[in-house]
Amino acid sequence: MNLKDILIHIDNRPTCTSRLKTTILLAQRQSARVTGLYVIPHPYYASHHRNPLDQAEAARQNFITQVTEAELEWEWICVDVVNSGLDLPNALNLYGHYRDLVVVSQTDLSHPDRTIPPNLPEKTVLGCGRPVLIVPYAGQFENLGRQVMLAWRGGPESSRALHDSMPLLRTADHVQVMTIQGQGGDEAYEAHDADICAHMARYNLSLSCEKHVTGGLRVGDLLLNRCADEGIDLLVIGAFSQFRRGHQILGETGRYLLEYMTVPVLMSH
Repeated sequence: MNLKDILIHIDNRPTCTSRLKTTILLAQRQSARVTGLYVIPHPYYASHHRNPLDQAEAARQNFITQVTEAELEWEWICVDVVNSGLDLPNALNLYGHYRDLVVVSQTDLSHPDRTIPPNLPEKTVLGCGRPVLIVPYAGQFENLGRQVMLAWRGGPESSRALHDSMPLLRTADHVQVMTIQGQGGDEAYEAHDADICAHMARYNLSLSCEKHVTGGLRVGDLLLNRCADEGIDLLVIGAFSQFRRGHQILGETGRYLLEYMTVPVLMSH
């Protein structure tokens, strides 16, 4: 089954260009409809030098032009924070519940934007209940989904990521499964003889499987290094979470990837 309904966050930042281009490419391959979601920020955070309604209209026109030229079905949703009571993370999560995939950009910490929470990708992954594709703020990704790496740890998050990404895995030229044992050990790595690759082989995927111990490397470093070495254009990973001071946050590897990713990452929680 293909992805049928993709939700993309649209704004006026430069990162929207690559985010939209990547989404259009994916939608064409999956024969999916694309919904653009634009959130008009609260006046307190908005620029006093630009009219928010003019910015929203400019973003809408650009979105319509791009998806129309790509001959895609589309929908446009514009949410006003003041009128709706929904801020950007809550709007993305709410409308994401009704879609197959949500697309956002990696946060560029060197160019902060008062209207965009820096932890938007993390809040979307933890809150929307759907797989989230995070597109790096730098680079072009025209071959997205041809060479895919699945980071497998075992547990519900890994299983969710695998099956959420199956529409992409089934159209990939090759899928590389990386099972990784962290420095502190991983019961799911050794406690049973179940083999995820045996399950995936039933889908007739072009498949290779490896098992690694991180040693002195972070799991995130190991994954990104292998992505670079193997020409991977999409990393799929389950998003583990933890609670800190009463707040739910991503685990160490998820937060590391959000900060240092070099390829698009699909996360499921």
